[in-house]
Amino acid sequence: MRLRSPRPVSPLIALALLLPFFPTGSRADSLEMIQNRIAKALKRPGVRSASWGIEVVDPASNRVLLSVNPDKPFKPASVLKVVTTAAAIERLGPDFRFRTGVYANGTVRPDGVLEGDLVLVGRGDPNLVDPVGDLLEKPAIRQLAEMLQAAGLKRVEGRLVGDDSYFDYSMYGRGWTARDLRTFYGAPVGALSINDNVFTVHARATKLNQLIAVSLEPSASYFHIRNLGLTGRVQSRRTLWARLIPGTHTITVSGVLPAGQGYSRTVVLDRPAEVTASIFRDELKHVGIQVTGKTGVLHDGDMSPEMKRGWTLLAEHRSPPLIRALEIINKRSQNLHAEMLLRTLGAEFGGQGSDEAGLEVVKQFLVEAGIETNRVQLNDGSGLSRDNILTPHFQTSLLTFLWNRPYFSLFVNTLAVSGTDGTLKNRMNAEPVRGAIHAKTGSLAGVTALSGYMTTRSGRSLVFTIFANNVSYAMTRVKKTIDEICSLFVNLY
Repeated sequence: MRLRSPRPVSPLIALALLLPFFPTGSRADSLEMIQNRIAKALKRPGVRSASWGIEVVDPASNRVLLSVNPDKPFKPASVLKVVTTAAAIERLGPDFRFRTGVYANGTVRPDGVLEGDLVLVGRGDPNLVDPVGDLLEKPAIRQLAEMLQAAGLKRVEGRLVGDDSYFDYSMYGRGWTARDLRTFYGAPVGALSINDNVFTVHARATKLNQLIAVSLEPSASYFHIRNLGLTGRVQSRRTLWARLIPGTHTITVSGVLPAGQGYSRTVVLDRPAEVTASIFRDELKHVGIQVTGKTGVLHDGDMSPEMKRGWTLLAEHRSPPLIRALEIINKRSQNLHAEMLLRTLGAEFGGQGSDEAGLEVVKQFLVEAGIETNRVQLNDGSGLSRDNILTPHFQTSLLTFLWNRPYFSLFVNTLAVSGTDGTLKNRMNAEPVRGAIHAKTGSLAGVTALSGYMTTRSGRSLVFTIFANNVSYAMTRVKKTIDEICSLFVNLY
């Protein structure tokens, strides 16, 4: 749906309209002081040229404390992740677990030999190998190999197949740009994904004019590294570059790395299911299980559900509870995980693991929650699409709905905390604002946003959304203004 922007409301007029609704007394005086300071802040050079949308609400009374263009459409960037994760915790529940299974498409003989294919079936778990290493004692992919070894499997006479048909085979979100697809934050989406679908090439200088030393993290026999990088002089300019040649197993490293330097660069996978299956093959070999056939993949539509009904489950890994996955999405602003979650909603409740089915589930959740959606446009699950449109009032309405849900204490802890962790670790770190803001950040070219909850010095809980669009320059100044708005409420209200 295409929206026509309403006439912008002057911040000074919007603030003045609110004043008659507050009683006289010290709290009203404090609010008036906050409003006046914010009105002045929004008129500063480098700030006034941006388009601002702000709403601050007391959820206990549903009283609006600050309102600037509340119904105007804005690009939300990653603030949209709150919409996706809210729908997920409501529909799936905080204890939902992703399941990754290993199936036999054939008969396992008493001597531990599988006469047929071994199939690794992905169902949207974004943490089969967690790069940060704080979710699992050991990678899930390794646990599955050890389960098969413990069950007595010794050899597979067929292929090893990676099945990602739980999602459709469109690997990128709607509205993503070509530039996004070359970056780690635009990694392809698949039901069988690993290591955020990026690998890291590490390089280290050696002797002058000699080949540099190169390694890959995580290690995988799937890739061949073509090392053309040379060690240069200390004063040389670094020209080193690493890239995955599309459609191949080859990562090429070329250029010059000055002596004494190291270098790391991520490469984005273009065949995540195939890579995941290959790494699983490496893990099977490590525990002594031989696979004689080749590595293959199954995508959506390659095999009918009826044909899969004859498969036998040999091992299954269940992820940590969903609430842990939501922490990664909201605190780290992890795009791939948000997109996988959107498609999981579609697969579980919409009949297909696609963006379209997932978005329909999200929209139905919003309707049932009583949240007005006529002025919003949802295009993906992460906020990377430039076609997403939210309004400040929509967002604060959603946050107020969540504030009243029984799982709120779990959900609020998935958000970044001011001066403490996630994408707010280095923002608002002075007392008493440090730790008082739980919120989701958003950032795109020309866009910065913050939306969530704050606790004031007087102990009141507030809901807020701040969107700044059309930021042509001085992004740092605009972010500082957002932080100042939050700090004023925490300190003075």
